Amino acid sequence: MDTRKGFLAAGAAVAWTAGAASALAGAGAPAAAGAQGGAIIDEASFVARIRDRARHRQAIGAVRVNDGAVLQFAVNSLNGFESGWGETPAAVHIAIVLAGSAVTIALDDEAWQHHHLADVVHGVANEFLSLKAPGNPFAHVNSALGPNADKSVPALQLRGVAFFACNTALGDVANRVMAAGNGGDAPNATALQAHLRTHVLPGVTVVPAGISALAVLQENGYSYYSAAL
Repeated sequence: MDTRKGFLAAGAAVAWTAGAASALAGAGAPAAAGAQGGAIIDEASFVARIRDRARHRQAIGAVRVNDGAVLQFAVNSLNGFESGWGETPAAVHIAIVLAGSAVTIALDDEAWQHHHLADVVHGVANEFLSLKAPGNPFAHVNSALGPNADKSVPALQLRGVAFFACNTALGDVANRVMAAGNGGDAPNATALQAHLRTHVLPGVTVVPAGISALAVLQENGYSYYSAAL
């Protein structure tokens, strides 16, 4: 795992200097649908995926989009360890668990556009979303920023951050979308929930419930930080 993280960190620098940021998620281009095809990971596979030899392991949970605060917290933590304390990228591993309305951060442009997810976010109590984009405002590398400043999902993935999306929260989003009449061809919220699982961003893993995923992360040595603070 250490070797993989070192590779990811090196790749991040190359991505920005060589202009690969736009290739990863070109401005305005739809993000590809999630590779897992709508599958929900089982517990054994989840534990295997989060096992890490990094000395510093942190789980950050979010239940609100809040203009991507959870993503900025991850940037701050990584920079604090690496730039402030001189830790190598291999020494730090962060897992972000997206639940509540924050699960929309994990969905691609097509889902945001077709199901009017910005409206869904704006309709949730105590939510804040000022960023405007044709699709998911957090799904594309910002080529104007360096890898240590960009808080987009793909930029953080290049730095080794793992993302997990709560299936229960996807169900709530599906209910809200159906209530607003933006479900498209989905006959009901359950069908739409399954459809949304096929539109998670590349590299994002769907777990049954974010709250239980956070418990398992802590059981496996991850310290917990709530993005609600």
